[in-house]
Parts: sequence; C-alpha cells; structure tokens
Amino acid sequence: MTPRFLRSSLLRSILIIKFLLLTVALLPGLIGCADRQDSTQADPLPSWNDGAARSGILAFVQRVTDRNGPEFVAVRDRIAVFDNDGTLIIEKPTLVQFEFLYTRIRNLAPEHPEWSTLQPFKAVLEDDREALADMGFRKRGPLVEASQGNVFQDDFGSAVAEFLVTEKHARYQRRYVELVYAPMIELIRYLEANDFRVFIVSGGGIDFIRNFSEDVYAIPRERVIGSSTKTELRSRDNRVAVYRKTGFRSINAGRFKPLNIWLHIGRRPVFTVGNSDGDFDMLRFTSDADLPSLAVLLRHDDAVREYAYAEGSEKALAAAPGLGWITVSMRDDFATLFGAGSD
Repeated sequence: MTPRFLRSSLLRSILIIKFLLLTVALLPGLIGCADRQDSTQADPLPSWNDGAARSGILAFVQRVTDRNGPEFVAVRDRIAVFDNDGTLIIEKPTLVQFEFLYTRIRNLAPEHPEWSTLQPFKAVLEDDREALADMGFRKRGPLVEASQGNVFQDDFGSAVAEFLVTEKHARYQRRYVELVYAPMIELIRYLEANDFRVFIVSGGGIDFIRNFSEDVYAIPRERVIGSSTKTELRSRDNRVAVYRKTGFRSINAGRFKPLNIWLHIGRRPVFTVGNSDGDFDMLRFTSDADLPSLAVLLRHDDAVREYAYAEGSEKALAAAPGLGWITVSMRDDFATLFGAGSD
C-alpha cells in the first residue's frame, strides 16, 4: 500500500496540475476580470452562452461594484456562497461523497465478514445501486458511521485523497475532481476579481470537501461550511490528534445552511448559487437581505452532456420567478460543462 504521505503528495500534485490546466483554459476570462472598468475587456465568462442569466449576473456585479451607483455594496459585505454537489461538481448518479463511502466500505470489508449478509453493507458489496437508492439517507446511515467514524482525522484525509486520485466516474471515466463545472469556476474567479469573498456551503461533509477545495476550486479550506461529525482529542504517537467519532455534530442542510452561514461568517450573503430545495433557505436568506443581492438557481436540464432531473428542486424552481431569482439552464446557458474540449 502506498504510504499516506505519498498518497497525499500525489493527490496534491495531480490536482495542482489539473487546476493549472483549467486556469490556462479560462485565462481569457481571468484576464478580462483584471480590469472590470475597461469596456474593451475580454469576456469574463467565456464558458457561458449569451442570454438573460449571464447578462443578469454581469449586470448585478457591475451595479454593486459601482462606487458612484445607488446599489453599491461595500467590499466587506460582498459575500458569495456556493452549494457544492450539483452546483460546483457533478452529483449524479450518486453524490461523490457517497461514492467515497461505498469505496471505503469495500476496502474495509475484509475486516468485517458480517457485512456480507447485513444491510446496507450487503448492497454496497454487491453493488446493488437500486437497493441503495431505495434505502434513502437514514437507512444508509450505518455506512456513514462505518466509513467515516472511529478513525483519526489524518487517516480519514488520506483515504479521501486516495479515492480522489484513483476512482473514476462510471459514465465519463474521469476522476471526480475533473467533473467540476467550468462555468461555475469562471463565475467564482469573476466574483473574486470584483472583491467578493467566496465560500462553499454544502450539506456534504466539511472534512471531505476541504480535502480538495483548495486544489480544485482555489477556495481555502477555512471557507468551507458543511456537515460535521463528532470529534474528540486523543493521543497518538505522543501527540494530540483529532479523532472522528460516530454521529453528526451538525447537518448543514435546509434551514441549517443560513444558520451556519451566520455562525461561521456573521454576514448575509449578497450572492448565492444553489441547485436544489436543500438550498432554498440559503437562497431565500440571500434574496431577503437588506443590501442589493442576487440568488442564482442552477437547473439540470441537459440530458445529453450531463443529466436532466428536477427531483428535489421542485420547490425552488417554482418559487424562483416570484422571488426574483435567476434560473440558469445548464443546457442553454453553459457553452461547455467540464472545460474546453471535454463535452
């Protein structure tokens, strides 16, 4: 087995290379952001098609950064938050973190022969995706505890690193960290160029996302807000270390997203992007702000390049027009999904 420090180093090297390649692909947009006051600037969102969504986003940023305009927002208040699964990275047919859980259960199975006849472990070992989908999150809870609990934080991070380096998406046959949406990465860079501080606010595990947020999204790990497990301090090799116990400390979904935003940031976002009903309260928290704000809802409607689905986002899609949110069509508004030459 590859030593832990080598796996972590390998992951970092691979992800840095891929981020540099993506940066090169997006260079025209990044250069265009450098001087936003120049009317001749290059397109800051080259992976976006012209349309109402793109125009609305650009117009909003121009308004809130115009120091002489009526909707100017001070730099300290320019907070932007993005959901992760389905907003920044592919989430079908299974959430990336659940793919990690399944992989880890298979790796740990030799130590637990009882799993071969015990659900939900049996379904994972037999790769019975239909059975797993029918179980729902609660019945799959034992998988979360067995794969992410009772382990030191460093060892958990090494397991995540190995998964991200070695495992590939079944349809695209590419590593999961390569299946991030290029238009969203461009949007993050554009916002940062206009002095927004960008945070990831996800229902996914905070420690899982932190393992790749810096290398893949160029978002510091301290700007990740997510669900967290119970932890404690233990001695390891005569040093104090973080140990992951079973059970959740916080589940960052639904109404808990705005509460955790307030806990960790202390300001309402003025720009939010999400893609499901799990983001509804976060989007509403933004659009109800006293300051000028914009909520953006990503719609997965591209069955050719990705997946078309509305399940789990019906409430948000129905409410978006009345609340003034911008709805982005993946099919119509994204010229490319995963970067130049990949679609």
